[in-house]
Amino acid sequence: MKNSEFKSRIFTVIGTISIMACVNPTWATPPQDIFSPVKDTQVPSGLEYPVKQPTITDPNLFKGKHVAILASHGVEESEITYPYEFLIRRGATVDILVPEWTKEGIVASKFLKPTLFVKASSTFNEAMAKNYDLLILTGGAWNAQVVRSDSQALDLVSKHFHRGRALAAICAGSSILINAGISKGRTLTGSPVIRTDLENSGAHYIDQAKVINGNLLTSRSPNDLPEFVEGLQQLLSTDEHGVGYSHE
Repeated sequence: MKNSEFKSRIFTVIGTISIMACVNPTWATPPQDIFSPVKDTQVPSGLEYPVKQPTITDPNLFKGKHVAILASHGVEESEITYPYEFLIRRGATVDILVPEWTKEGIVASKFLKPTLFVKASSTFNEAMAKNYDLLILTGGAWNAQVVRSDSQALDLVSKHFHRGRALAAICAGSSILINAGISKGRTLTGSPVIRTDLENSGAHYIDQAKVINGNLLTSRSPNDLPEFVEGLQQLLSTDEHGVGYSHE
């Protein structure tokens, strides 16, 4: 085919497309009803978790205990508010630790729906200078992905745990244990959606509400929060009496 003939055919095709676009303009542009600004009613808030706080029998049960909850944007609301309330009402001091890039605070969610702004106490890096009796790793898929990819958070968690101090994780928070080098060889639980990841890391996964392995507590989901905080009490009580694991 000669060059002039090839050009002629190209111009013919372009002309045809132009004519079709003029006759039917919508043919040349994507349908406008596919994408639109999201409405509040269109944001799913997931399942409700009607779990009640245990009755307070001793408001000074955890007096003198210093606990930190690690979280980022997208943390599942109940997985940060429930343990916070449980510990505070029993006399513990509780810090909220967040990434350096969002040091003012984070947004908690119910599934995909933002619900609360949570004011931060410190960043992961700032917390390295502190000695906590217990660290808590929270869930919420986005939150856990952020924390498990944050080198400062992983350093904090790893050093804390290998000093023999208490560590707890719930739901997707258990995935952070993989990146922190803690899951291998340990019996634990977590959200069923990360079971394969945990097992591939060398963990022994058990499908139950609460698993305590030495100074490590894990639970599966917000439905397990009553058992989870029961486990927190066990860890803090064990720590107090120096039984079960070393305390620096």
